[in-house]
Parts: sequence; C-alpha cells; structure tokens
Amino acid sequence: MHDGLPKFLADSGYRHAMYTHQWTEVLIWRDAERWLGRGPDRDSALEDALTQMFPSAAARQLFDRFREGLQEPARPPAAPVPPSVSTEVISAPAAPAPSPEPEQPRSPIVGRIQLPTYPAAAVAEARETLEEILKDIQDMRPDFALMSPRYQKVYMLAWISRARSFDEQFQGEHKITVLVRRIAHELTNLSKTLWPGSVQALQMNAVPACVVTELGLKTLHAPKTWAEAHEFVQNHKERALTSEVPVDDYGWADRARKTPPGPPRTLLREAQRAIEAIAGNVTDPPPRHLTTPPEELPNEQLDALLKHAQALREIRRFIAAEDPETWGAVMGRLRWLAGRLGERLPLLRRWLDPEFIPPPERAKTGPSADQVRQQQAAVRAERDALAAADSFDDEVLLAFLQRAFDAHNTPEVASLVQPIRPRIDALRPDLFEDRRLRRRLTGLHDVLKRGELGVLPSDSDGDLEEETDDVDDPGAHLVAQVRPKVEGKRVLFVSNREDPDLKSKLEESLGLDITWCDGNARKVQAQCESISRHSYDYVLIATGFQAHNIDGILARAARASAIPYVRVFKGRPLAVARALARSLGVASAA
Repeated sequence: MHDGLPKFLADSGYRHAMYTHQWTEVLIWRDAERWLGRGPDRDSALEDALTQMFPSAAARQLFDRFREGLQEPARPPAAPVPPSVSTEVISAPAAPAPSPEPEQPRSPIVGRIQLPTYPAAAVAEARETLEEILKDIQDMRPDFALMSPRYQKVYMLAWISRARSFDEQFQGEHKITVLVRRIAHELTNLSKTLWPGSVQALQMNAVPACVVTELGLKTLHAPKTWAEAHEFVQNHKERALTSEVPVDDYGWADRARKTPPGPPRTLLREAQRAIEAIAGNVTDPPPRHLTTPPEELPNEQLDALLKHAQALREIRRFIAAEDPETWGAVMGRLRWLAGRLGERLPLLRRWLDPEFIPPPERAKTGPSADQVRQQQAAVRAERDALAAADSFDDEVLLAFLQRAFDAHNTPEVASLVQPIRPRIDALRPDLFEDRRLRRRLTGLHDVLKRGELGVLPSDSDGDLEEETDDVDDPGAHLVAQVRPKVEGKRVLFVSNREDPDLKSKLEESLGLDITWCDGNARKVQAQCESISRHSYDYVLIATGFQAHNIDGILARAARASAIPYVRVFKGRPLAVARALARSLGVASAA
C-alpha cells in the first residue's frame, strides 16, 4: 500500500489507528462512520477496510484511478557530476518554523490501538436506545412467550443485531458494552426458558453473517457489520415469517375454539407438574441430565406428555389473558424434552410443530358447567358421608371413586380423599373392571405419594363458574378490570397502517378516545409535538409492525412529557388490555 493513502484519509477527515499482535487490525473513523479492517499485515488490513468503504465495483474503480494519482513518479538516477562542475553544496534558506497545531483531545489507549473519543451526546443517545431495547424485551415477554419458535427467533435476531451494532459503532465505550451484554444475557435466559432452538447471534463469537442462515434465507451479499445485519433482519422479517399454512399473529396454525377443553389454569397446572416431574422446573434452565433416562420413561408417561401437549395447544388462546409466560415456559420445556426423546415419541414433535393444524374439535356431548358443579357438590357430600361412617366396603368406595374421577382431575381427587386416605391407599387397582379406572387409581396413588394435591374448585380463589365465564372472549375478564381505569382517556395509537376496524374495537371494548397514526415519519414528528403539549394520556405503539427507530423517537418524546408509553405487540384487543394492565399494575395481568 502506498504511503500516500494515510495522507489521503487524513485529508478526507478520517483518522485511523493500527493494532498488531499475531495479525493486524486497522480502525478508520470519521464522525459516526466506523470501518474495521483485518489482515496479516498493515497493507492487507487497509485493503480490507477500503473494500468495506468502497463496496461497489464502480466506487472501487474510481478510487483506484484516484489512488494512481497519489503515486509519486519514479526519480531518474542521478547523473555523474563532471569534474569541471563545482560540487559545493549551497544550503537552502531555513524554512520558517510551522505554527503549532491546536492540541487534539487525547483518546484512551488500549494496548497498542488508540480508540476514538466519542461525542458525549451520541453516547448518551446510544445508551438510551439500548435501555429502550431492554424495556421492549420486558414489555413483550407475555406476547413473546405465546409466539411460535420461529417468531421468537426472528425477534431475538432483531434485538441482538441492533444492540451489537451500537457496540460496533462505539468500540471501546465501556458503558455501551455493558448494556449490550445485558441484552445478550436477557435474551440468552429467555432462549433457555422458551427454547426456540439455537440462536447463534447470541454467542460471544458470533459474526453478522450468521443472521442469514438463522432466518433460513439465502443472499449474495451477506452482512459484514452488525448494522447491516440488523437492516437485513428488518428488511427480510416478513419473508422469514412466511408460512406454508395460514397462521395467527403468534405464528400458530391453531383452529379457533369457542370453548376451552377444560379449565385453562387447571390444564396448565397439570401439564406443568407432569413435565417438571421429568425435566425440572420450567422457569430454570433445562437440566444437564434427566433423572430418568429418556429410554427408560414408561409408555404411560409418554402418552401423558402427548395429551398435555394437545391440551396446551388447545388452551393457548384462553390462557393468553391469564398466564402466558408460564404457558410459554411449559411449551419450551416440552420442546427441549422432545429433542431428548428422539424417535420414542414422534407424535409429540408433530403437536409441537406450530404449522400442524389440530383436527377440528368434536361435538360436545359431555355435561354442562352447571351439571359439573352439581356432580362435584354431590361427590363432596358423598365423601363427607364416607368419612363420618364407621365402616363401608370396597364396592361403595369404588363407586364413589368412579364418580369422583368423572367430576375432578386426579390432583383434585387427591385433595378430596384426604379424610379417607388410608382406605384409598389400601385399595387395589385390579378391583376396577374398567382399565381406564385402573389407570386413574394407579395415578391417584402416585400423586398421593408425591404429595401433589390439587386445589378443589370450591376452595380456590375462583370457582368453576369463574373459570368458564366468558369463554368466547378469553380477555373479557381482564378488559373488565382495565376499562374503569382507562375509560375516556386520550390515546395516540401508532401502527404501520390504518385499521378502522381495530380502532373501533379498542374504543368500544376499553372506552378509549383514540387518535390513529400510521407511522409515517412526518406524521410521527407532528405527533411528537402533540405529545410535548400533553395532548394524550397514553401513547400505544404496535411494535409488531413498527420500525425500531420510530419506537425510539416516540419513547423519548413520551418519557420527556411523562406520558405512559405502552408497547402492545400487534395491537389486538387482548394484547392491548394485557399491556395496559401491566402498565397500570392490575393484579390479574400476567
């Protein structure tokens, strides 16, 4: 590389620094620009940096022509001096001493590389943006837990690539690096709980190009910087989320149900207990080894896992207003467990596949909610009579248990029979002629031994009537709690497009006075001025549709005016009610 190149960079306002160990790195910067080149020596590192600075062939040709002009013409060899010519050397007059240049602020030195000093305002803005990313992750946890693994991975890639782009731009800025590591740590913990699969971009040695394979796409121009990686994720997000079958906002191909298959919280608790008995607490990282090796798990336990997976798919819409994060953690641990089971339970992997469409629900022939309550009351009265009796034979006990199993799940039966437990413990399963009842009694004995007692509906915070109310609208109970606190409030709702139907639904269900903004940059700027004048009581943004820069602009404007800023994923009524409940501290918000 010709020596004129550093001069050219300096004349163009760029500064550069070299670092040499077993290879050479050169950092070239000017204002917000950062170009990092690597190579075995100084010239190779500069060439690598220039390849990034002039990426197109046309730009490189123009630069090469310009660089040729930097070459100094070769000097001809000095002619021998004839003897008759005097060889006396005449000294040139002394040049005036150059005026001293103003002293530049010193930059921190790390090893042998001199890092730039960044403007304080730029660093503060970057830190503020990274804090907003952390807040966005926290705000989206309920919706994030409900997503399919592919959707989770795409959102993780968008967050981490954007965060790493700031670490890349402000290289050596310790406070920026700490925030980026916090984001990576938060996403890593989420991935261990929700288990969407490996996310390479979260690894310490990740390179920007990995986002291409993570998204399952192909490109001729792989990202070379994390800023390019984030732009790639944003530009190709919709293509990466495209499914071969119709899916909902969260990436699942579930059919809509009018009623849940049972009390959602009860089904979720049962699935959680069964899975944790095999694979540990679902809120902790997965265990290194299973207590019982996968090949030794009995078939009955595997059948139960499959039924729990089916129930979890069926209750997702109904549990979304109550405990979405637990649902996501239980599904995540099931995905992890399915990988350990291999070919032992292929049907489990099928039900965990978001694009698998569950068969249509069968016509309901079971008892109504009122009939179930009457059955449970009769069973409790029968249990009390047995506990008060001096003696009774096994046939009476078997008939009681059959009615108890029809009215309650197994953990609830375990709580129900505590007053007569010695007789239950002594009861042999083979006394039942029905094989199903024999399995239920065996399961009851196991639950009693482990002490995993359920909560009877009559003793719980909400009885069966509360569980089955408003099944056609799972968020109705949550909306009823939120509406009195927000009714009549002036709300700015920011999405990426006009949606009159959604606006009407939100105004009708929550009583909001909504001003809609389609996310156009000019309109957003105008709304920031309205926010500064306190024209709104809340600012809601559908982050599932919106670019991160718009999110950051609005978040800063709302914070400066002390107006609550609420991220509502894609803005569906349940997601809005849940996000507002979280912001308001409503107790039942998951």
